[in-house]
Amino acid sequence: MINYIYLTITTLNRKGEMLMNRLSIKNNFILINARRDNYKIPIQDILYIENEQHTLNICTADDTYYCYERMDIIEKQLARFGFLRCHQNYLVQKECIVCFDNHTLQLKGTDFTVPVSRKCQKAIRNVMMEYGECGFLVCEKGLLAGYIVKIEPEQPVMIGRDGNVADVIIQLPLVSRLHCKLIYHYETDEYEITDYSTNGTFIHGQIRLIPKHSYILEADSEVCFGDRTNIFKVL
Repeated sequence: MINYIYLTITTLNRKGEMLMNRLSIKNNFILINARRDNYKIPIQDILYIENEQHTLNICTADDTYYCYERMDIIEKQLARFGFLRCHQNYLVQKECIVCFDNHTLQLKGTDFTVPVSRKCQKAIRNVMMEYGECGFLVCEKGLLAGYIVKIEPEQPVMIGRDGNVADVIIQLPLVSRLHCKLIYHYETDEYEITDYSTNGTFIHGQIRLIPKHSYILEADSEVCFGDRTNIFKVL
């Protein structure tokens, strides 16, 4: 059985005249039928949906689409596609979450951060940790305690404080622009780490890695990025 949801999309033409577009959700696509253009948006490409003054902004990595609708209606329709509420004004595609710092989410393919309300923090943390085939980098002690990074198997993750060169941003004073590379090997449940930093990457608070050399870490190993008062673990 095919389920549809019809929403009203409000746009303006070049003369400033209001146009009313039709939107439906069919199978794995959102379909927008406008007067001049039709859009077919794969739901898997949607990163997040923002509620802004009664308008929903449907955001992909490349485009933003607008519609007038209540957030709770589209939330119910997209729940089966893996969307969840992280804030009164935001829905996120959980598959796109890269890391969670207790207050914001970093999403795959964008440097935009999505806010997380206090009442949604536990749910977001539980959702992130339920991915059985992924690895995790978790801050257990320090300024970023509770920070979680999801690491897809065999996909290198660059860690640093500069979003231009790092996939995961860690804002700590002694973290380099590009600090290290981390790879999770699912078959052996091990991590491969390579240091590129100025202030060092430390294992178990004592062993400083030789820059540009790769090391294998067992799950549950402690890692520090420059500042050894902020303790992370690979899980």
